[in-house]
Amino acid sequence: MLNMYYFVEYLRRVMEAYDIISRAYPETREGGLLAGALLSEVGDFIRELAPRLVLDVGAGAGGNLEVLRKFLGNSMYIGCELSIGMIRASGGGIEWINCSSTHIPIRTESLDLVVSIAVLHHIPKNLIMDALREIRRVLRIGGAFITTVWGCEGEVLRRLRGLSDCEGYLPWSYGLDREVLRFYRLYRKGELEGEVINAGLNVIKNGVIRIGGFINYYVVSRK
Repeated sequence: MLNMYYFVEYLRRVMEAYDIISRAYPETREGGLLAGALLSEVGDFIRELAPRLVLDVGAGAGGNLEVLRKFLGNSMYIGCELSIGMIRASGGGIEWINCSSTHIPIRTESLDLVVSIAVLHHIPKNLIMDALREIRRVLRIGGAFITTVWGCEGEVLRRLRGLSDCEGYLPWSYGLDREVLRFYRLYRKGELEGEVINAGLNVIKNGVIRIGGFINYYVVSRK
């Protein structure tokens, strides 16, 4: 059963952190570098899917949706983002919803494609299935969910202020006059696939994207 006090406190901390980070965030993401690398792996699949309605869960300032829009062209692009600061830092061409991954105010079975790039690793273990089941709910039958997470290895472990083996906080200070800590639950190989399957989705492809010293696991799944 979901502990509502814990849930509300978690949302409050995430919103507070990313509202602060939003002052500097958009200029640091190099035009959706990870999204571009992901398209080199799954772009053909996305073109075949030909999605009309695309949702990005944890869309930040919209950089990844901009990459998708340039790649796909005429579709409707929706960003689900918890931080109002991030939404305000975004550009045009995206429809925005101020929401969390666990409560998406979109009609059941209405979306062709949901993406969530470098987001799920911010969600605690006791909330991740709520998020994945909500994503499954909004997907139409045959719709696709594509996601990436950081792996529990490489450069990120050197910087992680650990709470346990693969959980802890990473600091952000770029462009700010203070340090902001962000929660991470890093993934081991195969862990993401297991969670996606447990949420009722069918994994059709998975792989690894290496950017600098960081390992990114990705999964492509369908409902």
